Amino acid sequence: MSILRSFARRVDTAFVVLPTTTTTTTARSTRTRLPTLGYQRLQRFSTAGRLGYPVEGVPEHLDEKEAGIFEKLKEGLSPSRLDVKDISGGCGSMYAVEIESPKFRGLTTLKMHREVQGILAEEIKGWHGIQLKTKATPVGEE
Repeated sequence: MSILRSFARRVDTAFVVLPTTTTTTTARSTRTRLPTLGYQRLQRFSTAGRLGYPVEGVPEHLDEKEAGIFEKLKEGLSPSRLDVKDISGGCGSMYAVEIESPKFRGLTTLKMHREVQGILAEEIKGWHGIQLKTKATPVGEE
């Protein structure tokens, strides 16, 4: 057995083999599509599946704008966990918000996001974007 075949067998058993190319032939042309590599986005969720930090007060690591967003969301949604982070490099044009609230129970993800966006409507007007991760607090964990 050649070294190459031996290596190929090890590779086949150790890794997922990508699909082969697909060829589509029509009366006018032939198109070959190469396989594409997908990726899985890593989540910031902890191993316990919880978002953000427990809400006891405004965390010291938040800057002035982040603290303002934190307070508005704390007032409007009474979250059990909340985290706000400026992800624009410090210029305040894009924020990531992770929030877990009992008020989200029974709502779809879209409705949860609309709740957050409604509370932050004035702030969002001046932003480039917002990244939201929302979750309903499990029953009995308020």
